[in-house]
Amino acid sequence: MRLNRRPQDKYRWIKGPLEGVPDGDRRACADCGTSIRAYQYRQHPPESDSYERCIGFAWCPACRLFAANVVFVPRSRVLVDRLAGLPAERREALLRKEAELVAHLDRNWHR
Repeated sequence: MRLNRRPQDKYRWIKGPLEGVPDGDRRACADCGTSIRAYQYRQHPPESDSYERCIGFAWCPACRLFAANVVFVPRSRVLVDRLAGLPAERREALLRKEAELVAHLDRNWHR
């Protein structure tokens, strides 16, 4: 699904349906073939019954399209916190704005 963007929106992140196709052990964007990146974080403390309900993001860095969903992550799985080094105020601000969070993650993605 190719997006029809206005020229001024070329570099803007857009939330929408992100289609992926298998590419070995990864998923690739169905539109451009770029590897899809993903990040998950827990929003509930370990003692909560909702601890396994996490927020998951997937995005294509070439198309600048992202999707966000509630995902299940078992309690036994440890998630990498890519926001750990940020001051608390900056972290909270990013978690409130999905497009800014994805932009931050993409800029700081370690290949």
